[in-house]
Amino acid sequence: MASISRKRLVTALAGLLLVCSVHAAGTTKDIVLERITAPISSPIHTAVSTDAMLVSVLVESPDGTLVPKSTETLFHTGDRFRIKVIASRDAKLSIYNTTPLGEFKPDPIWQGQVVYGQETITPRLVLTNESGSGVEQLHLVLEPQSATGGLIDWIRSWFTDATGKSVGGTKNVRLDTQYTPEATYSLNPMGQGIVNTIRIAHR
Repeated sequence: MASISRKRLVTALAGLLLVCSVHAAGTTKDIVLERITAPISSPIHTAVSTDAMLVSVLVESPDGTLVPKSTETLFHTGDRFRIKVIASRDAKLSIYNTTPLGEFKPDPIWQGQVVYGQETITPRLVLTNESGSGVEQLHLVLEPQSATGGLIDWIRSWFTDATGKSVGGTKNVRLDTQYTPEATYSLNPMGQGIVNTIRIAHR
């Protein structure tokens, strides 16, 4: 039994050293790609508890082709798109909405399931202008296994200040995030759960 315990300890320490070396040498993109592609039994996957997620907004062009964009892109009324997600663990994925007036809607407009290392693509979403002019927000949520205070309060804490006022989906200070023209790479160094916000400008 002692030798098995020693072996597990050595494996865990090797995993931690590997994670530390990746953090030291790699960008957020590198770390996320490592986390979402590593075998489920690899030390880098089993020795860390942070969540990682790759997101691409697949914008549908008039000829039907899909062009990948990051969540940093500002979208507009009438855009049609799907959202592609690859995550570092199995989890529930949900999309919530904040209107241009800053009203957060607690009922998700879509929910699905992501499987570790596999692409999940949402159905086509069409951006209509039903809430007036301004910037609407779609919050893409990789849900934690448990959330202190309840899921909705946990989600709100990502993009509201202490008074509950919306801060425009920019409070994701808990995330290490890197954007490329085609994708967003997010790492939650504090544990489980990630929120990425997509902005839509309505006229």
